[in-house]
Amino acid sequence: MPEGSERKTTPALERLARKEREEFLRRSSTQFLECAIHLCATHMSLDDVEDLLEQEARLLRIYQ
Repeated sequence: MPEGSERKTTPALERLARKEREEFLRRSSTQFLECAIHLCATHMSLDDVEDLLEQEARLLRIYQ
């Protein structure tokens, strides 16, 4: 690249990059949650996992 010619991103490209990053983080977080639930289910009874998830859901509703 010649000196002084810096690439400038357009606002549309920045929005697209931000949206894709948010979607990637959302998918990654969902996969992490699914793995954590699976781990709990392999070492706890499903009733205990259900109780744990219900407790966490209640906390989310309280502090949202």
